Amino acid sequence: MKLLDLLSSGDNRLLTRLTLAGGLAGGGSAVLLAIVNAAAEQIEQTEIDKVNWFLAGAFIAVSIVYFFSEIYLVAHIGARIENGIHRVRARLLTGLANADFARIERFGRTRLYESITQSSQVISQNSQLLAHAFRSLLLVLAVMLYVLWLSPLAFFLIVIVIGFGTMIYLRMGRELSTCYHRLAAAENSLFERVADLFYGIKEVRMSSARSDALNTAFAATSAHKEETAVQAHDLTFRQQVMGMMAFYILLAVIVFVVPVYSPGFSGTVMKVSTAVLFMIGPISAVVQSWTVLGAAENAASRMISLDADLAAMAEPVAEDDGAMVARDFTRIGFHNAIFRYAHRDQNHGFQLGPVTLEIARGELIFITGGNGSGKSTLIKLLTALYYPTDGHIEIDDIRLGPQSIGSYRHLISTVFSDFHLFSCLYGLGEIDRTEAAFWLRMFELDHITGINIPDEKDPAETDSANTLSVGHARFVRQDLSQGQRKRLALIAAILEHRPILVLDEWAADQDPHFRRKFYREILPELCKRGLTVVAVTHDDHYFDAADRCLHLEAGQLHDVAGKSKADSVHDAGGPTA
Repeated sequence: MKLLDLLSSGDNRLLTRLTLAGGLAGGGSAVLLAIVNAAAEQIEQTEIDKVNWFLAGAFIAVSIVYFFSEIYLVAHIGARIENGIHRVRARLLTGLANADFARIERFGRTRLYESITQSSQVISQNSQLLAHAFRSLLLVLAVMLYVLWLSPLAFFLIVIVIGFGTMIYLRMGRELSTCYHRLAAAENSLFERVADLFYGIKEVRMSSARSDALNTAFAATSAHKEETAVQAHDLTFRQQVMGMMAFYILLAVIVFVVPVYSPGFSGTVMKVSTAVLFMIGPISAVVQSWTVLGAAENAASRMISLDADLAAMAEPVAEDDGAMVARDFTRIGFHNAIFRYAHRDQNHGFQLGPVTLEIARGELIFITGGNGSGKSTLIKLLTALYYPTDGHIEIDDIRLGPQSIGSYRHLISTVFSDFHLFSCLYGLGEIDRTEAAFWLRMFELDHITGINIPDEKDPAETDSANTLSVGHARFVRQDLSQGQRKRLALIAAILEHRPILVLDEWAADQDPHFRRKFYREILPELCKRGLTVVAVTHDDHYFDAADRCLHLEAGQLHDVAGKSKADSVHDAGGPTA
């Protein structure tokens, strides 16, 4: 059972403890029923209205045991459910962070969002109901043992009726489970339509045809989800009615069948009938929670399945501590590096390379090329998000692999074309306020935003009044234009103080004034500070700013002939955009 696997992960004694607590709670209920029946029978036989203090004391003692075991059971199951969800959710996020990037790109967002948010919510919201169902099931078993002690014939007839009812119930449950799988798929499709509207709202507003088509697709998907949900509700209600009918059949067996075959049963008929009536509440809880249990089981199955899939996609991990790549490296070399996209037609698929390239420390390199030429693929190889399918990459004399990939990535700061500006400046550790103010002025953002440091220390407690512990520092404002947000992303990358900076079409969203400032002032300042910069660009007016320009065409890399950076020193004004 996947739900139990989710709850008991890392705790082999969980089921034992829950069963013990549930047994005490259920057994306590059955003993309480027996005590009440015994007291009532004694009053009936003696016709003396007098308190039996022994039975009263036993009733109080058993009530205390029942109370605390019930509290422990319900509270513990709820806590274990939340703890299990937390562990699996953490594993999913860790697995996503450590998964092979090329494979995770093909994985899709819908399944990730659904498992991390919706599936966990299904389980969490019904934790108390699941706890009551577990307790109710054990209570029914305890009362059945009490019925066995009263009348073995009544017990076996009830077991037969329950057995047939359970077979029918489970058969209906399988159909309901299949329906819930279809419902989950329909909800995923509906989520995709909502995501299309949310992320593509500008494009939708710009095209009435696209808007109408999206609305039609959304309506069809929503109608399919509605139809599947109605079917699920119908099957659920039928299953519940079937469960409730079992009560009346049980009572009919006790009252009309058992006395025929057990003449001495008349003395215990009231006790057995009371026991059956006592089981109505617990059995109702089990019946009503069966659907919830099925939904929770499906949700747990999806989370655990995703956990296994992400684990299978994990990047290779070095068995030892790995080879540390030095920050003062001298060169990065591509040696006949090739990358082919998997699961594509070999005759029509895209291949980058073979690429043979050497990047020296401190160089400023521009990469150009048309759409689909392989620029982004080359950048992902350079940043080790992709691994070469043939050939290899070296940094100095260290060949990149599982032992060195982590320390190599730690040398690189990036601003991708589809960059994400994080809500907080995660991972920066400490920040120099003077340096941050310098870059905010350099990027002409100091009058618009700043860096908020919520947990500032007293300057007297630091080595320098300009160095403060940032915790989760953040930019004061991020609701800016795309070009300004890209400037913030580059500032955050610079403040990481890594020796390599990779920029993917960074200047594409900048106005002509700032584009010129980027090439003529910012890049030279970064190079003066010793950074190695590799930038994808289309701005051929500024090719002279680079040490080298490389051009990609159909996956093949070539040098670009033209005026060198040294020659451009004599160009006083420089070209204009």
